[in-house]
Amino acid sequence: MEGSSNVASMNTSEAFLASIEQSISNAEKVANSIPRKGMNVYLDKSTMVMQTFSDPSAFAHAKKVTARAGQSSCLRNVLDAGGRLQ
Repeated sequence: MEGSSNVASMNTSEAFLASIEQSISNAEKVANSIPRKGMNVYLDKSTMVMQTFSDPSAFAHAKKVTARAGQSSCLRNVLDAGGRLQ
């Protein structure tokens, strides 16, 4: 009797683990179906991280903020008063 209840609980736990794996694979399929754009962001001179964007407007804003205009620094886009001393 004791052994048969143990087998039943293992089947239930195996089914539970299988449903978790199915949920993970479904979530991965949904996440991978969303188109993304990426951008390299440098934390300092030699440390680069890849920033990914799933929202096109967020990517466009990030590109706009980090774009250089001529020889001006891209930091002037995010500093107060364009980085000029007042």
